[in-house]
Amino acid sequence: MNISTGFVQLAELPQGFVHAFSELLTEQEVRFSAQMTDWVQQNEWRCGRILLRFLITGAYGVPVNSIIIHTRSDGQMVAETLVGQVCVSHARIPGVWVGATTLTQAIGVDLVNVADFPVDVNGVERNAEDWALLEALAKLTAKGLAWALSADCYPVNGLLTAPDGDAYRLVSLPNLPLDVCAVLLGPADLSWDVSVIDIISNINCGFNE
Repeated sequence: MNISTGFVQLAELPQGFVHAFSELLTEQEVRFSAQMTDWVQQNEWRCGRILLRFLITGAYGVPVNSIIIHTRSDGQMVAETLVGQVCVSHARIPGVWVGATTLTQAIGVDLVNVADFPVDVNGVERNAEDWALLEALAKLTAKGLAWALSADCYPVNGLLTAPDGDAYRLVSLPNLPLDVCAVLLGPADLSWDVSVIDIISNINCGFNE
């Protein structure tokens, strides 16, 4: 399974990035983000949706303005592209974004700030990787965090067994700063080929046209 990933420090984006590419956002995305009263959070949320489109562009060579992102009735986030429907997942913490996409199977990715952990959740101490795993599992299965928390899920030999008994393969993303932890989950029965897209370069090319 070919998976394309991207990691962006939002401070590296060109000044005026969101304004320059705001036309890529759907009306629904604009309305949803407009409900956020914190301007920084609103701006970074919009950044994340735009960055996800640039990741897809880098992975499949499709025009960035042709991509429509939505959530299917089964809860999976997907993108409609000129090469067909692709599976996507992304996560954001203040100042940082990570995303992943594949043509074939649902995936889940999450990103956390290591300094915020450990945390106590219902009497159980969770470290940064534990929490990122649970969030990624919740996204991959579209069953929510409460479901992921309903059983102890710990990776064994790179495999994570979900509360319903299904197994998923764990991949730690490369080249990340030490102060963040990102986890990617996908099907256990497939081999993985993970590539990293230089999203910033793609953006700068489009920004300077």
